[in-house]
Amino acid sequence: MPRTYNLASTAFAVALCTTGYYLLPVGEHGLGGTVWAVAAFAVGLIVIAVLVYSQVRGYRSGRTSISWVVAAFHLAVLFFSAVYYAMAAHVPGALPGLSTKTDALYFSLTITGTVGFGDIHPVTQAARALVALHIAFNIAYLGTAVSALRPALPTSPAE
Repeated sequence: MPRTYNLASTAFAVALCTTGYYLLPVGEHGLGGTVWAVAAFAVGLIVIAVLVYSQVRGYRSGRTSISWVVAAFHLAVLFFSAVYYAMAAHVPGALPGLSTKTDALYFSLTITGTVGFGDIHPVTQAARALVALHIAFNIAYLGTAVSALRPALPTSPAE
């Protein structure tokens, strides 16, 4: 597959997932509707995890690109964003400063990037547990991806 095609298809997948995140009816149909929406998104995340696993295996044998691993990681960021938004919508005061889906995406990215500006922060025990889970997920995902992809990388500048 040509590199430009793979990059374009990955960019399209990322844009499509981001659009889906903004269209996801989290927080708009009561707690029951939000639970179902987040559950459906979680199922999607599991499907993506399976796809990432197959992509990582394919990358090790030279059959796929790392860009799909990055796209799947983006989907995980969107998943946590949706959960943060749902928590902010249904547990007042859990995440002060988080009131929109863009706020939730921003918060998720600051955690993923280990920036932590402090303008949005977890206050309740449930919110802190969720942030801890997100951090643990990031560490596990990145550690797994690096260890799985490392054998496929060149070992010297000449390669």
